[in-house]
Amino acid sequence: MSEQSASQPARTSRGHARQPTWHQVMGLSAQFLLGMAVNLIGLPSQTTGTAHTASNILLGLHILLAAALVANAAMVIRAARNGSSQQLQLARWAAALITLTFAAGVFALITKSNWWSYAMATGFITSLGLYVALLVQAASPERHEQSGA
Repeated sequence: MSEQSASQPARTSRGHARQPTWHQVMGLSAQFLLGMAVNLIGLPSQTTGTAHTASNILLGLHILLAAALVANAAMVIRAARNGSSQQLQLARWAAALITLTFAAGVFALITKSNWWSYAMATGFITSLGLYVALLVQAASPERHEQSGA
């Protein structure tokens, strides 16, 4: 029983990043679906009537979720400080990519350039990969616990 309680704090500290990272992965998934819906319907400048209203709403939700993803990236970094240095490094890289992806989205709206849209898609898929790697790492037990150290 004392062996379980001795290893419990290490697992708990390693798992602190799990919940905000899970939220980030789910947010990125929703972000992808919102972006694809806007792409399918068309930008507000390309639509009229009901499609125009739907496009405005979906684009607004896409922008709000992007801001929430940037804010949550900071929470993931904060939670990852209680884990390994590799977790913290992954969280920092992922947050940097989320921020750059957000900027690419802003530039895509301003310039209406497909290249910025491509940069946004590249940032999305890369940051999703980093957050999934962080999630897997946060969910797995620490190596030194398995060896009994």
